[in-house]
Amino acid sequence: MTRPPAAVPAPVPARITSIVGFLVVTELASGITQGWISPLLPSFIERYGLTSADANWITASALLSTVVCVPLLSKLGDVYGHKRLLVVAASLVALGSVIVALAPSFPLLLVGRVLQGAITAFLPLEFAIVRERAGERAGRAIGLLVGALTIGGSLGLLLAGVARQFLGLTATLWIPAVMMIVVVLLLARLVPETTVRRPGGIDWPGAVLLAVGLVLFLGAVGNGSRWGWGDARTLVGILGGLALLVVWGRVENRTTHPLVPLDVLRRGGQGLPLLVAFVFGAHLFGSSAPTAVFLGTDPAATGFGLGLTGAALGGALLVLGAFMFLATTIAARLAERVGETAVLVTGTLISAVSYLLTALLHVDAALVLLWQAGLGFGGGLVAATLPTIVVERAPRDSVGILSGLYNTARTAAGAVAGAVFAAVMSALVMTGSNGKAVAAESAYVAVWCICAGLAIVVAALAIGVRRGARAAGAVQAEVTAEVPA
Repeated sequence: MTRPPAAVPAPVPARITSIVGFLVVTELASGITQGWISPLLPSFIERYGLTSADANWITASALLSTVVCVPLLSKLGDVYGHKRLLVVAASLVALGSVIVALAPSFPLLLVGRVLQGAITAFLPLEFAIVRERAGERAGRAIGLLVGALTIGGSLGLLLAGVARQFLGLTATLWIPAVMMIVVVLLLARLVPETTVRRPGGIDWPGAVLLAVGLVLFLGAVGNGSRWGWGDARTLVGILGGLALLVVWGRVENRTTHPLVPLDVLRRGGQGLPLLVAFVFGAHLFGSSAPTAVFLGTDPAATGFGLGLTGAALGGALLVLGAFMFLATTIAARLAERVGETAVLVTGTLISAVSYLLTALLHVDAALVLLWQAGLGFGGGLVAATLPTIVVERAPRDSVGILSGLYNTARTAAGAVAGAVFAAVMSALVMTGSNGKAVAAESAYVAVWCICAGLAIVVAALAIGVRRGARAAGAVQAEVTAEVPA
């Protein structure tokens, strides 16, 4: 009789706590680093003599890098080890951060920003580590990781502005660079490696097709408002990107070891959660820039807005992050009591109501901050629960790539929604007291109403998420049975 393979010993609870605790600190540093750049854009414009269009590439270069880095690094983690690729990703971010701090020219600055795009691969790789190491506590660990990223992003927005008031630009940029260098050293020493591997190596043709397709599509969408939606560059990028993604899907179906296990998306219950992630990312990330602009708009010049600047604006934005963090810490416990579907639906409905109240009542600062708190709390419930569903349904050897697709879906949706909302705000304009054209109040109201509608769509889709759970479990068990321990 063949003896069954020995099970991997479960880590002791204290060890699990220390692992998760350090990964939470890593995500806090990740969030701070991701939020650090936006408040410094005026300083970059001054240092390099940029136009506003040029400055857009400081953000866009990192965004386009993420759609390449996240699927590839996540898949490499499934094949070669998630801790190993987490160290690689952190090293790329640390190098990029140093280049950004020291860049003598704008092109070199963009190189640094491209390397920093690897930071969004942290979460998928960490999800795979906690799935294996934390076991039944993985849901709570995922919530803490998402919450740390959220509060870190808000802190980055606030602290970067404060630091810039007292330090030069180079010194300010060295702060996240030093944090990332420390993270690399501690990750290499303190985080254990996962044991399950995905056989078959990397599907490089599939990786190239997916990366180029996403870069073309999102690059064209992101610049559509500036180039013009009828411009040849926009049309070629959008249509060419979509065509390559279609070709990618066909290639994946014919590949023995595809980059993305499409059968798991179709039969394993992952397709709907990823669709929910896309719509969720569209309203949460797409609304962030218009809301920030509204908070900073001077009511004396336009008749609306709150006129917040500097630390006051950063503090207002921190409200959303703080309540989102609060929700992520309790989402797993709520899901254990009332079910994941109930938490998803509740969170999205809270978000929808918050958007509608913002559209109706946005004159008083205290009320706007209250609605921001509601949006953060509702978004936090979804942000912590949805990736837990993806991770729990994933076959043991594909946690990284499926978590990476979840992250990519949210990022891509945010980019698309951001472009659409920019077009809305460009179409609904008024003349300010200074004689310049600015987005009218109706533009912000339209954005918030659209986001409320998207949140309701998420709630409707979320109702069906758990209906496929039984089929998903069957497929996962079938796939897992084929993978040696």
